[in-house]
Amino acid sequence: MEQRFDIGKLIPDGYKAMFGVHTYVQGAGLDLGLLELVRLRVSQINGCAFCVAMHVPLARKYGLSENQINLTATWKEAPVFDPRQRAALAWAEAVTALSGQEVPEAIYEEVKAHFSPVEMANLTLCVVEINGWNRLMVASRTPPLL
Repeated sequence: MEQRFDIGKLIPDGYKAMFGVHTYVQGAGLDLGLLELVRLRVSQINGCAFCVAMHVPLARKYGLSENQINLTATWKEAPVFDPRQRAALAWAEAVTALSGQEVPEAIYEEVKAHFSPVEMANLTLCVVEINGWNRLMVASRTPPLL
């Protein structure tokens, strides 16, 4: 598959703006391993090979176990995630799959039980950020860096 375009070269200010959101999320106080877990799962849902390839090593770097990384796609059945991680994953999936629906109240209540309002807002921004990157990389057919 051939890359269609390179956002960083064609619209560097747009790329910098996206990276600015990433920089904010990284410094917002949430556990970096949790953020990478969310980014990995959302990238799996969106079929973004570039982002999956990027977030697997980052997940390792920030403390996720090999079992957690390997079982992210099947997190609902996997006993290797704690309640906070499960709430974040459920929230990430619900916010990613908004097509014609709201985020279910039960998922909101679960995430609210594990995250403060500010943490919830920052977690949501993380989901928005990675969905944006996924769409840019998939649309441009940016190949994974291997």
